[in-house]
Amino acid sequence: MKHPIIIELVSARLKSGVSREAFLSGIRQSQRALERYPGFRSRVLAHDTDHQLWFDLVQWADLLSAKAAAADFMKDPAAKALIDSLEESTVTMRHYVRQEALSVPTSRNAAGTSAGCVELLMYRLKPGADRERYGRAVQDMSEKMQAMPGFIRREVHIEQETGEWLEAIFYQDRAAADAMFLEIKDAPCMQQCMELLDEASLRMHWASPVEWE
Repeated sequence: MKHPIIIELVSARLKSGVSREAFLSGIRQSQRALERYPGFRSRVLAHDTDHQLWFDLVQWADLLSAKAAAADFMKDPAAKALIDSLEESTVTMRHYVRQEALSVPTSRNAAGTSAGCVELLMYRLKPGADRERYGRAVQDMSEKMQAMPGFIRREVHIEQETGEWLEAIFYQDRAAADAMFLEIKDAPCMQQCMELLDEASLRMHWASPVEWE
């Protein structure tokens, strides 16, 4: 039986006085721990400079692997420098299930095109909203995105316990993201999504992917 891919999203601010270089050194050390854990697939680090938030998106083969690793990671010596660099009160961790039918790669850019910008959206639907209707609108929007310049991929996930959605949309740069929004903001699929989305729950971050290796 094939298990759905899990995205673990950790967000946090750095402690006062912790430098970017010291934090990235902790990321490198912690990578050695992650690579030992069963089910680890990949990792993307991104930084929202406007809010000074760091986002760590770790992909796991299944939820059991993700939760087991999360428990062990906190006690792993290789993770100590990273954990010690974070302001504890700002740390959040959530596990989302990838919605493969709603996630799309680019149809224009070559595979492996590097992203200069990632848009992170977290939200819930309105109480009683038709999830199937919402899914169809998201699919329609994804198809429009695929053909647009500068779009790289859209990954759509949901946290099953709370019903919170997570979208990670990767672009070549922020200019491409802004141009795409202007193109689709009045499209019927966008209007349908906004009708069903609980705007009070919406959180949006613009972040830059960061290389640490």
